[in-house]
Amino acid sequence: MVKISKEAEKLIKKFQKTEKQKEFQYDFFVDQSKYEKWEDVEIGTEGFGGREFEVKREDIDAYVECTQDENPVFNDEEFAKESPWGGLLAPPMFITPVTFWIAGTGSGSWIRTPGAINPGQKIEFYEPVREGDVLKIKSQAYDKYIKRGKRYLTYYSEITNQRDELVAKWWGTLILPFSKGEEEHKIEGAKK
Repeated sequence: MVKISKEAEKLIKKFQKTEKQKEFQYDFFVDQSKYEKWEDVEIGTEGFGGREFEVKREDIDAYVECTQDENPVFNDEEFAKESPWGGLLAPPMFITPVTFWIAGTGSGSWIRTPGAINPGQKIEFYEPVREGDVLKIKSQAYDKYIKRGKRYLTYYSEITNQRDELVAKWWGTLILPFSKGEEEHKIEGAKK
């Protein structure tokens, strides 16, 4: 089992500010045996994540601080009230960490696979995300194939809010390493 270093763990804890960040299992190696494997995913299978994400102001503030996005519609209430949106919004890419948080170890957990490579994503945004929204994700195994000896997997996801309004459509593709038994994940410099 690969473990992150004590120094890395200390740094992560230093920057965890929100309730959800503190509860999030950031070490993707911990539950890797529970993640879906490329060979087990059947195209057309629906599901994804066993929980919802309630957006709190601290979640938006932490994301904005982390990304250093100075757009006042994300952090200046007075400015945002006068904007066409009438209030503060979360940055559109806020849904990326939300997806990892919702995924957990159930359907769609392959996105947390250690050693996976991200060759690209396509995201279409529809409704803005605001404090108080409750986000949920419905996904479907969309495509899987082998190209140049690498295993590609794409899921199509719809992120909706508590009013069932479409927030975003996401086609997420990863190149997944071979499953344990076929090839061990080797990470240079990692502690065992």
